[in-house]
Amino acid sequence: MNIVVEGSEDYGNEIYAELFERILIDLGLTNRVEGAKLLIYPEKHLFVVSVRMRRARQALKIPEMADLSERDGATYIAIRNESYAPPLLALLWKLFGRERIEQLSRLEILAHGIPISRLENLELNPGEELRKEVLDAIWRLLPEGFKVRRNLIADDVMTVISTEHEMQDEFMKIGEALHREMVQGLNLETEKRSYLGEDEMDV
Repeated sequence: MNIVVEGSEDYGNEIYAELFERILIDLGLTNRVEGAKLLIYPEKHLFVVSVRMRRARQALKIPEMADLSERDGATYIAIRNESYAPPLLALLWKLFGRERIEQLSRLEILAHGIPISRLENLELNPGEELRKEVLDAIWRLLPEGFKVRRNLIADDVMTVISTEHEMQDEFMKIGEALHREMVQGLNLETEKRSYLGEDEMDV
C-alpha cells in the first residue's frame, strides 16, 4: 500500500502519511486499500484525500454464505466462509442489536427471537461496507475545522475534497482531476506531477 502526499510542508506531509497509515491499520483496512494520494495545502485551506480500494466481492444473501437453522426460538447461523464472518456479524449487530445477536464461536452466530424468514433475504454488500469504512478513515484524518466537504465516489476510488471555508471551483477541479487519474490507474509509485502549480490558482 502506497500513501503519497503532495503539500507545501515536507514535515507535515510525512506526519499525515504516517497518521493515515495508522488509521488504516487501526481499522483493519490495509489489505483492502491499494493506495492513497493526499493533497495538503493548509495555507490555501485545501485538503484532498483520494483512496483506491481493492475490488470488493459481489453482494451476497446470507444463505449464500451460511447455513441457517432453527434452534429453540432462535436462528442458528453457521458461516461457511470465514472471510464473511466479521462483516456479517457487524451487519446483524447493526440491524438487530448486540442483545439479540450472540457470537457462539468464530463461525457460529445465534440470532435470538429472529426467524429464518427475516434473515434469508438479507444481503451483505462488502463493497458498500468497504466504502463506508474508508470514508470513516478519511474523516478521521481530516483536520479539525475542514467541515466543508465534497465526496467523489467511483467503484474502487473515493475522493474527499475539504476546506475550512467556501468550496471554490478551483478546489473542485483539483479534486476531480486527482479522482479521475486515480480511477484511471494513477501509478502511486512513480507519479510525481503536481496538482497545484504556482499558476494554477491564486487564492
